[in-house]
Amino acid sequence: MTTKYKLSSKVSGESFFNYSNILTDSLVRSIKKITRCNPILSTTGGTSDARFISEICPVVEFGLVGKTMHKVNEMVEISSIDKLTKIYHQFIKNIFLKNKFNK
Repeated sequence: MTTKYKLSSKVSGESFFNYSNILTDSLVRSIKKITRCNPILSTTGGTSDARFISEICPVVEFGLVGKTMHKVNEMVEISSIDKLTKIYHQFIKNIFLKNKFNK
């Protein structure tokens, strides 16, 4: 028995690998300074909206992860948000005060 069918597909966002030494090094330094931990760099974890701008500019993704991530009633500890805010602040200082963008 032969079955005829037509298969079509549509790609809504291409996968990407977009690396920037300036962004990555600045973020790693920021995480180390605030948490006193060495971050593990990884490209696992699925897709993100960064795929839509990765060909326009360098991207780096960083944020909170937790057991309730992307679920109903997603939540994190307030202390995690406070630490994340400090890391972002340090990252911005690293980028705009200490890097090649100012030359």
